[in-house]
Amino acid sequence: MVHKLSIAIISSQCGKTPSDTAYPYVFDEAYILAKKGVEVHVVRSQREKYSTSYGIHFHGIGEYNTYYTLKLFAETFHCYPFVSLVRRPTKLYWEYIYALSVSKVVEKYDIDVIHAHFAYPEGWVGFLCKAKLRTKIPFIITSHGKDLNILPEHKYGIRLNPRYNLMVKKVCRNADHIIVPSKLLFLRAVEAGANPQKVTLLPNAVNLEMFNPKNIDGHLFREKYKLGDSKIILIIRGLRKYYGIESIIRIASKIPDKLNLKFIIIGRGKPYSDLLSNAGDMLGRKIMLLGNIPHDEIPFALAAADVVIDPSPLGQGINTLEAMAMEKPVIGIRSRSWDYIVDGYSGFLVSSDDEMLKKNAISD
Repeated sequence: MVHKLSIAIISSQCGKTPSDTAYPYVFDEAYILAKKGVEVHVVRSQREKYSTSYGIHFHGIGEYNTYYTLKLFAETFHCYPFVSLVRRPTKLYWEYIYALSVSKVVEKYDIDVIHAHFAYPEGWVGFLCKAKLRTKIPFIITSHGKDLNILPEHKYGIRLNPRYNLMVKKVCRNADHIIVPSKLLFLRAVEAGANPQKVTLLPNAVNLEMFNPKNIDGHLFREKYKLGDSKIILIIRGLRKYYGIESIIRIASKIPDKLNLKFIIIGRGKPYSDLLSNAGDMLGRKIMLLGNIPHDEIPFALAAADVVIDPSPLGQGINTLEAMAMEKPVIGIRSRSWDYIVDGYSGFLVSSDDEMLKKNAISD
């Protein structure tokens, strides 16, 4: 009988359906692998019972008594950089029981590959799991940015904290392979101690069946959110200061109401106080904060948009590639990070709010 390849994917918030907004790219990977006949087990960092969805096996964090937790601590204590142990006990406990849960799945289902998305916390959990089991099962990490990249001027990157920096470095040194989506993250992985021969640059991709302008009607999105015939400036970014959302507020404030423009912001997180105060009475009238929407609704939002802006000074996200696939004009910020946009060819790169206004041709 032919052995069926099995993989354990460590992902804190991988969704269970195409509609889930948390880490949709992890779900896409799991779903495609399952369709190709791979036995896929996703271990998430939450209390939940075993379940299956779209051919994927989902596992949560199990219940473990003090004995097993202390046993794992004794088995993996040597793995920690000493300074990294000086953290909240609850944080350490969470790492232990997450690693125990992954170890249980690896042993029970005879897993062939362990694949963690993000170097921390998932990569660290996978590292603890491998140390506990003393196994030679290949351990792979995919980085997505914040786990490896460091931008002090924007207070961005987990490695700005020395404790986590040491942990990420240890994970990079011990992973069997690391996958990164950009040249910058390739350099960051090597800087963190990874063997360059064990790092693969694999750019992000877009599902062209899902993001196909010929098959998507933007009027459905307009009708759902009562947007009428307004020109739509679409932003898909989390409500974090380092994503530059406040620049969108400044731009919106400079545009006359008579132009009938609406800035639609889609992204996770609660609006922070500065954002709300700066937006003022423009909220609901000129600016709409939709929060998270189902991921399979994003193509319809892009189809409805007239222009897509990624205001992040950290570099453009995959939402920019999805907008390009939907044949929409895109504007991004020049940065020291990676840029998907080739200025003047596949979109526009700007350095300031005023330059963005000119590129977008939305001022008087």
